[in-house]
Amino acid sequence: MFSVIASLFLLCTSIKERLAIKECKFKLVSVSAHSFTFSDLKLDFDIKADNPNNVDAVLDKLVYTFFANNTKIFSGTTGKTVNIKARKSETFTTTITLEYSKIGQALAEAMKLGSAAYRMDARAYVSTVLGEISYPVSIELN
Repeated sequence: MFSVIASLFLLCTSIKERLAIKECKFKLVSVSAHSFTFSDLKLDFDIKADNPNNVDAVLDKLVYTFFANNTKIFSGTTGKTVNIKARKSETFTTTITLEYSKIGQALAEAMKLGSAAYRMDARAYVSTVLGEISYPVSIELN
């Protein structure tokens, strides 16, 4: 009987931690380029997640797309689970490969319009015993 109650308690705690991600705020902290080739380069994105909840939050996966003037420049997915302690922040890194041709399209559009507007759309994914759940999240750009 005790093991059943303990299992239910752990299950509820796990679900609360995964649902807490919905209230977290995400912010792009830094970008660094490396591994240059003739056709592309790799970019490391440091993303900070702030957890305002009284319980830890668990992010199983973050899928994101970066746009410049509504032109899709790249998409990416985090590769590992991130645990964000209650009322704390956690910074994690994700890497994408960026093709130079995508940069050229965005630059041409910005020159034509005389300005550039950037945004990053994302979805946070959490795994539960009931299956995967996702939420739209905003990643603040500075």
